[in-house]
Amino acid sequence: MVHPVTVPSRRDTARLLFATARALADGGVVADDFLKPVRPHVPAHVLDALRPHLALPDRRTGIRTIPGLLDDFTGMEPTPERWGLPQTGLTRALDVALTIVAFALGEPFAWAGQQAGRLVHDIVPTQGLEDKQVGASSLTALEWHTEDSFHPERAQVLMLYCVRNPDGVGSRVSSIRGTGLSGERLDLLRRPDVVILPDDSYPSTWQEDGADGSPADAVRTVWDADDGLCVRYDPPYSRFLTADPAFHDAYRELGEALERSSVTVGVGTGDILLIDNDLAVHGRAPFRPRYDGTDRWLKRLQLRLPRPRPASEDRESGYGQRPLRVGVPADPPA
Repeated sequence: MVHPVTVPSRRDTARLLFATARALADGGVVADDFLKPVRPHVPAHVLDALRPHLALPDRRTGIRTIPGLLDDFTGMEPTPERWGLPQTGLTRALDVALTIVAFALGEPFAWAGQQAGRLVHDIVPTQGLEDKQVGASSLTALEWHTEDSFHPERAQVLMLYCVRNPDGVGSRVSSIRGTGLSGERLDLLRRPDVVILPDDSYPSTWQEDGADGSPADAVRTVWDADDGLCVRYDPPYSRFLTADPAFHDAYRELGEALERSSVTVGVGTGDILLIDNDLAVHGRAPFRPRYDGTDRWLKRLQLRLPRPRPASEDRESGYGQRPLRVGVPADPPA
């Protein structure tokens, strides 16, 4: 006799996740410990309980919102003034919980050169960065971009968790698969005629030291996966390798098409937003920070999946930026 598999409810799963993360954090575990060669153990039954309530982003729109799995994390501390400040035990437990969710989806990783190699990033408005094209900006719109588009080992999925968002500032997302660009324009954008440099959240060692001394990497703006179009795009940090006006027109039309087909995804406290970093670009409207502990506060993790990219990317330098990896990735949900 075959017994039916019982799937825990979302509420029961949220309680289990909270209890597991809190127990690990109370035992001294922090999220960055998962980057160590011998990483903390996450019980298999916790991952099994999570997976029925998770799914990767839709491969047409590039987004997925997951509510309710972290509802027990209430009464969070004030929004920090910048990343890297000491955090309460509850916030450290939240980072552990988010890391567990990430393991149920794929392989979380960090960058040695970004936020001091932390696995979970704090995205908060920061004084002095209001007008920069980085996540810590506020008064300027964060322009369309692929996360870490300069690097061949960039995340396949970007995971954002909303700790606090009192002004309802949504995340803007646009999929290359909704742009409707002509085949002629797409063929132009498939040419490796753009260089994308590391953004201002990374130390500029690639400028001073030249990484390995190699020239800047030429990349394709549009590339093809087995199931459709993908994009690699970050205009504020890009420069062209061609003066061909047809290419410049196609690149401009891509930006206009992304704008026309965009959506604003509302993210409230407790929501997880997943963005497919291969086919969707994202950004954010400007907002006015208060710097009083009540500002918008997101947590960010980056995930790798066993999903191929063009072989030409294997030859890129990544400008000396190094990913920090954990153990064997979990099988992603279907």
